Amino acid sequence: MKKLFLLFSSILSVLLAENELSDILSTDKSQILEYQQEQNSVKNRQLENSWINPILLQYSKNYSTQFGKTINTGQFVVSVDQPIFKMGGIWSAIKYAKVQGKANSLDIELQKRQLISQALTILYNLKKSKYKLEKLELLLQNDELDIQIQKESYDAGLSNRTLYDQALLKRNRDYTSKLEVELSMVKLENDFALLSDKSPYALALPNFAMISKTRYMQEQIELKRDTLRVEEKKNNKHMTLTKYLPEISVTGRYTNEDLNPLFSSPNSSIKQSYFNYGFKVTLPLSVNSLRDIQSSKIEYLNAQVTLNEKKKNIANNFKLITKRLEIIEKKIALSKDDATHYQSMLATAQDMEELGDKTNLDTEIVSNNLKVRELDQEIYKVDAQLELLGLYINVADAL
Repeated sequence: MKKLFLLFSSILSVLLAENELSDILSTDKSQILEYQQEQNSVKNRQLENSWINPILLQYSKNYSTQFGKTINTGQFVVSVDQPIFKMGGIWSAIKYAKVQGKANSLDIELQKRQLISQALTILYNLKKSKYKLEKLELLLQNDELDIQIQKESYDAGLSNRTLYDQALLKRNRDYTSKLEVELSMVKLENDFALLSDKSPYALALPNFAMISKTRYMQEQIELKRDTLRVEEKKNNKHMTLTKYLPEISVTGRYTNEDLNPLFSSPNSSIKQSYFNYGFKVTLPLSVNSLRDIQSSKIEYLNAQVTLNEKKKNIANNFKLITKRLEIIEKKIALSKDDATHYQSMLATAQDMEELGDKTNLDTEIVSNNLKVRELDQEIYKVDAQLELLGLYINVADAL
């Protein structure tokens, strides 16, 4: 029951963190992505209806001086020329537009997730840098203690100056490393400010757990997008073919015009307003038709191969990250083993200090080394989270 409660608490904390991180991006970047989605939606609806030809409205006014006086006539025309049968091309065009819109929407979603991934990567690296600074502080304390020990030993004539110089050099190297970590943190903070309006230290980071390969493969947004691209190219191939097949259109024209007074009479059968309607069959002939059809077919086949390659790459990525996680687990286990030894050494050092065989300097060094190993474990855990982030980032409903 206790394990079940802990598992539920862990899942709940991840969900809460993910909800908080859903709006991690800055207002400007979120707005840009929203505009892209909105533009994609508008273009998609426009493309779906692109097969419908516009209804033309035309009004004209004509003046003629042919008959010795100026005669003016006006004309209002409504005309339609609409394809109704295109060997399946119309249906393919509608399907093409729908599929393309969905694929483009997933592209924008992937952009958003990449930005979130960049922000999370920065946050994890800041957390990792914080542990590194704590570690370097402990190492610098040990360096100062070692310098003191070596100086006392050198002053007592028990060692040469080389050991003292080496202790000084190590302190300087560790201090330089500390400065480099501090500088890298400033850069990380600046990079995060370009992605988010929030404070990098005010956000709770999610704690990712291992994901199954089945879910990883089945819910990959990239694979869903590329599958849609294959369907998009398939419909485009059919559309290209139907461009060179017979097309049936209905035509209609409504005209309301002024009659020429020279040719009209009360008994005339000529009407002022009238309809023209009919149909037409069109068969385009082009010297590039076969090449155009072949090109669209190649695009379709290439999209299929690209999808297969993407599946292999994603599967290999899962395998690689799994292996990296195994190595990180081994590093954590080794660090825990070292910590166990240092705990034993610390107990011995404390006993020897009480007996007067060791100074408090030796005890403090061992104590700091134990804390360093514990910090190493935390650093490795952050490395594991970064690897897991690489698995989760493109999985649907994971962020």
